[in-house]
Amino acid sequence: MSKLLYCAIFCSSLLSQTSFATDSAQHQVQQVAQNLLPRVQLEGQKYQPVDLQTRLQETHLPGLSLAVIKDGKVVWAEGFGIADKKQNRKVTTETLFQAGSISKPVAALAVLKLAQDGKVDLDADVNQYLTSWKVPTNEFTKANPVTLRQLMTHTSGLTQHGFPGYVRGSKIPTDVEVLMGKGNTDLVTVDTLPGKAWRYSGGGYTVMELLVADVTKMPFEEYVQQAILTPLGMHNSTYAQPLPKTLWSKASAAFDDKGEQVEGDWHVYPEQAAAGLWTTPVDLAKYIMAVQQAYAGNTVGPITPELAKQMLEVHHDVWGLGPELEQREQGLVFTHGGKNKGFSNRFEAFVEKDEGMVLMSNGDSASTVFGELRIAISEHYGWNFIRSKKITAITLPEARAKQLEGLYAYEKDHQFKMKITREGTRFNVLDMARDNLMAFVATEEDTLIELEGGADVTIETNDKGEITAVIWRGLYRFERI
Repeated sequence: MSKLLYCAIFCSSLLSQTSFATDSAQHQVQQVAQNLLPRVQLEGQKYQPVDLQTRLQETHLPGLSLAVIKDGKVVWAEGFGIADKKQNRKVTTETLFQAGSISKPVAALAVLKLAQDGKVDLDADVNQYLTSWKVPTNEFTKANPVTLRQLMTHTSGLTQHGFPGYVRGSKIPTDVEVLMGKGNTDLVTVDTLPGKAWRYSGGGYTVMELLVADVTKMPFEEYVQQAILTPLGMHNSTYAQPLPKTLWSKASAAFDDKGEQVEGDWHVYPEQAAAGLWTTPVDLAKYIMAVQQAYAGNTVGPITPELAKQMLEVHHDVWGLGPELEQREQGLVFTHGGKNKGFSNRFEAFVEKDEGMVLMSNGDSASTVFGELRIAISEHYGWNFIRSKKITAITLPEARAKQLEGLYAYEKDHQFKMKITREGTRFNVLDMARDNLMAFVATEEDTLIELEGGADVTIETNDKGEITAVIWRGLYRFERI
């Protein structure tokens, strides 16, 4: 990483503080932080609001940072808790977090900028532009070459969902070595027809990262810094991996689900476009506001109205060119989550209203607190990003409950599995790809609801009444195996 690059990040920042909320906005902070309620509430039970500091302790989440956008500006941003237990550093609005997969929609801007400048065609074979490595040719790519549009919408047929990262100080592979399976993940290859189906692929974004470097003749992190981050005023952001030593004092450590600081403080992610962005909620808010303003017709830095409209067009299922897109009562929302080892994040914002929120945390246990915070913020500002859900739990007949236990695999890719077990009247669902355990209750004989996130799972049976599959959120069918 060049001196110019990290100087731009290190020297051009806001005054370090825990909060930059004004006195008038501080009341809003308190209203949100002191009124957290469960996202899923069982009928017949009474729930008392809990304050955020209590929830951080109860969930073993060391710290988090957030920013709220209203009327086209950040109305408040706040840091809570601890950034580094060894150094006893607190989280501030300037604390850097690993964005995880939120790296993807920001990185996608780099490709859209190249397309806007006429240097790439989103619908051309990516092998036209790749010089240091090629997508391996096989029966699928001969019929349908991989394109940049497919990479950005997760429809390329490329393998490798995500990446575990590397302990600091260990050998870090190059992009080409990652794609060739010489790191700590498998070979990245096309195993389904490109353009046919959606499948989340960090491997695809690593191909995109390499393409940007090959086309620009610049390291990926330097091009994105020059073309995207600096023009958007994201001066507390970098794709540099490993993180330069000059920024260590600003970086949060990563923590596991028990609140223990991970070995080496955080992992290194050479897969920069997929998972390598270090940033803050305030900087991500700048990205969000630039997209909103461009969509409204005003060019902001590299984001023109045409670019914004391309990015926010629904391509497949719920995906645009980078962000996820969801239609809500109050309008179209662009959003993305991010999960690295010891970091959990989410942003969501309206496309046609200058409003949104960004939440970043330094723990694996953030999902519960995030759900409660998102509800509190949404209700305070009258948004419908997320609402609490009241449910009535039932006890499944013993035979059906027993049959439901077992192993299930995603019908379009059996490497994604979930395991269902019982604990009393509750069902534990283990997402084996993400090592994420979720608790569910039955609300009908064919429906389970997750207690933390509110996701629904539908039970599918055959003519004999035998359970053949479960369907996640009505979208993803997992076959019993």
